This record gives sequence, C-alpha cells and structure tokens, in this order.
Amino acid sequence: MARYPTARRAALRGAAAAVTVAGVTAAPMAAGTAAHAGTGQAAYDCAIFSTHFDYTPTITVTAPAGAAVGGQVAFEAEFTPMPNKAPLPVDRWTTNGMMTLSGAQTGDAAMSAPEKTGPVAPGTPITVGTLRGTFTAGAAGDVALAPGRIVVNAVASGANAAITCTLKSPAPTLATVRVGTSGPAVTVTPGTVQQGGTIAVSGTGWGSGAVSLALCDANGAACDADDLTDATAAVDGTGRLTGSAKVAAGAAAGARTLKVTQGDVGEVVALTVTEKTTPPTGTCGDEPAGRCGEQKVTLSVGSGPLTMAQQPGEVALTPITLDGTEKSATGDLRQVKVVDARGGTTGWTLTGTLTDFASSGGPKIPAGNLTWTPKCTAGAGASPVTTGSAGPLSTTTAATLCGSADGTGTVVGGTFTADAGLDLKVPPVTGAGDYTAVLTLTLS
Repeated sequence: MARYPTARRAALRGAAAAVTVAGVTAAPMAAGTAAHAGTGQAAYDCAIFSTHFDYTPTITVTAPAGAAVGGQVAFEAEFTPMPNKAPLPVDRWTTNGMMTLSGAQTGDAAMSAPEKTGPVAPGTPITVGTLRGTFTAGAAGDVALAPGRIVVNAVASGANAAITCTLKSPAPTLATVRVGTSGPAVTVTPGTVQQGGTIAVSGTGWGSGAVSLALCDANGAACDADDLTDATAAVDGTGRLTGSAKVAAGAAAGARTLKVTQGDVGEVVALTVTEKTTPPTGTCGDEPAGRCGEQKVTLSVGSGPLTMAQQPGEVALTPITLDGTEKSATGDLRQVKVVDARGGTTGWTLTGTLTDFASSGGPKIPAGNLTWTPKCTAGAGASPVTTGSAGPLSTTTAATLCGSADGTGTVVGGTFTADAGLDLKVPPVTGAGDYTAVLTLTLS
C-alpha cells in the first residue's frame, strides 16, 4: 500500500544543484497526507561501447509524504534529456534504473519508463522522461529517496546498444517518505483474478467521503476507467472500507495495482490479472472437461544485420605476353557472402566500381576493358536472388553483381554467395609491367 495522490502538487523546479523538498512533519499520518516532490541535479558518467560522456540531468522525484508499514510506496523520477552519443540514429529505446533508499530502509528500488520511439538523430538529445517504480515500506521511520544508476537500452538500425550511466558521486536526497503504523489501509481478495472475475476490497482508517476504485499498472499509474465494471465502495462510521468490482474481460493481464482514492489521497495494492482460460477448441473440442487442455506457445524473433564478407586475398589475372594483338587476361572474383538477417521485406543490392589499371611506369588500362560475368546463389531456405548482367565495369557507374528484390507482403532474407568471372582486354599497344586496379563492392 502507498499513498499516491491523484491530484499531486506540482513538482518544485530548481536550476542549481541544491535540493528543494516539500516539508514532512513528524506527526502521525492523516488521510489527507499529500505527495511531495524534490528537484535537484546529479552527475553521471555514461558509456556507450567505448565512448564515455557526462550527463548532468535535473531530476524531480515525487513520492508520498507518508506510508504505512507493509504498504506499497509508488514513486516517480523525471529526468531532463540525455546527450545523444550514439553513432547511428536511435529508432526506439527503453529506460530503467534504480532509486536508492536510505534511512529507516536501505537498498535499491527498480524503476522504468515505457518504450519510446524515434528516430533520434546523432547529436540530438534523447528523452529520458519519467521513470516509475514501487517499494514495500519496511520498518517505521524516514526513508530517503535518491536517484541511482540508469540504463538506456537503444535500438539503432536493428542493432542493440546500452547506454549505462553511473553516478560520479552520491546523488542528493530528493524525497523522504515517513513510514508509520497509522493511516488508511486497503486489501484486495483474491490477489490473483482472471479477466472477467470479481474482487472484494476492504480496509481501515479511512475518513468520511466518497471512495473510488480504479485498476492501474504495476506502478500505480496509467489507470484505465474501463478496466473495472460494477465497482462499489463505501466507508462506515468507524472508518472501515468495504467494496467490490469486476475486472473487465478486456483488461490487460499481468502485474497490476488496485487504486483506492478518497479526496486527495490514494492507496494502491498489488493485484495480478490473468488471461481468461479459453474453452478447449479443435482437438480438445470433443474431449470431456479435465481430460484435455491447450497451451499457447509464443516465440520472440529479433532482427539481425545486413552484412557481407569476402574471401581474403587478391585476384591475380592470368599473365599475358604482348605480341602485337589484343590479349585476354582472365580470373575469378574472390567469393562474397551476403547475410540478410533483418527479418523484413526490404531487399538488397551488391554493386561494384573499378579504378583504371595503373603501373609504376605510368601507362594505364581503362577500367572499362574489364568485363565481369556475375554468378549468384541463394542458400538453403533463402529468398530468390537476381544475378547481375555481364558487362564492363566503370570508375563511376556502379554495375550490379547480385541483388534480392523487396518482398511484396513477404519477408525476404537468408544467406547468399556472389562470384564473377573476370576478363580483361589488354590492347596491342600496352606498356610492359605490373598493373593494379581496385574493385570496390558496395552492399545496400
């Protein structure tokens, strides 16, 4: 349980490193205890791959002023944006971290923010936003909250990268929760309920006035009014709360919280919602109940990169001896392996350009004198591959070696090999010597 006002006071902002925190009294908590916020700065050292950079965000931590022993305390921490040091545009990212507890209770409480989407260009700040979390109030006393380590898990061009930020020095305390034994309390039964099931709510220490019920996420936020139906709640003259509600059939399954609100004060209690069991179908349709069951089997498939690798070494064309006629020097391209593991519908193209053949004495053989005859093969299970046309190479115009077309509503990819036969026409009038050219292959 934790006090978490629905109409919390606006967070206090401060530009300096000094901390501003709303006051906390030593008196026993009352039903009207409101949340408070503190704002300050913390110095982080952040690392992405081998690159380190400084991040000094302004952070606002909001938490209830008080909580009962054994209750769930919901808190949130709002961070100003982070410098973007990623070498590629960031497509989407999630942020998680820790809130450090000290005083009457020590340890770390996990906090996280929902996934955000970009793209965010390199050099453009990354929004961290608001991270939320909960912890269970332990022994009575003051519990101080200070921001700890944070990690931004980013996806850039299909690759995963973690930006890990550690504190250079301890962060300031930005909120304090007075944990006591008095104040409103709430329980829910059962603690695990199926979609469409009914829950009973009870509690003590509530004041007079209307009481409302709502089903929220695991952090006591993102409450959805449509997730509960037939909700009723009342408080008698002794402060005893009773009520009930039905979890909607379409309510999201997983770790949730039930939030009870009275005036300016809210209490949350953990509640697990499970998917409603679907009656047997198909094979189990004609079997008696309790003799046949079905299980959903799920799979998560992550995307990989589009890459190429080539056999090492140089291409040595067959040597020729001048005799006053045009000669042909032949050879084979070093085999190239293309792997498309992106798991999407976008195809690829492998192209080549060639420099002129040059010798130490100065004479050249034009790049266009070299003709290639592409050979392309798709590996087992791969999508179709298209072989480029035979023809001369150029210093400026890229010639296609191999390619795979975009899928029309279908996924493409797999492993492919690319080769080519090479034929260089050596003019009758050519300077004797050793010639070298550079063939550049580009995968896009």
